[in-house]
Amino acid sequence: MELKEWQMKNNIDPNVIIKGVVTLAGLYLVYKVLQKVGVVPTAAANQAQQNLQQLEAANYWDYNNFLATAPPGHALLTQAGAAAYVNDLWDATGTFNDDEEAIYGVFRAMRTQSQVAALSKRFNQLKSKDLYGYLNDYLNEAELLKVKAIIDQKPKYFPL
Repeated sequence: MELKEWQMKNNIDPNVIIKGVVTLAGLYLVYKVLQKVGVVPTAAANQAQQNLQQLEAANYWDYNNFLATAPPGHALLTQAGAAAYVNDLWDATGTFNDDEEAIYGVFRAMRTQSQVAALSKRFNQLKSKDLYGYLNDYLNEAELLKVKAIIDQKPKYFPL
């Protein structure tokens, strides 16, 4: 059966089909434009948001609980070493520009997530601020996700 016969048999106007296709194409284009301007989140934006939520909820920021579950013999930072890293983080932030590479360098220097927890604890002791909240104040989402990627590569603990 040819298309014309089928259309005649089913009483379908080809203009209705064309209008429907054009309408769907137009809606798709509007949807893509809304994604580009950020009104409608993309899959990548949803994944980034989920990663940020995971970073914020990560147990190494809750240093007391994280360190309480650490096995005996795990390696932490010395008080002096942690204080030096705290100062590096503090000095890396500025009024108009931050030294993100210095911040990444501190987290790259951590050998384990337990050391990140120890750094977080020392940061709170010396600066009376939550380390994650401090980073969140100075870094944008992409930079926070880079910190997360660096920390996620680290093992939780390792023996001395």
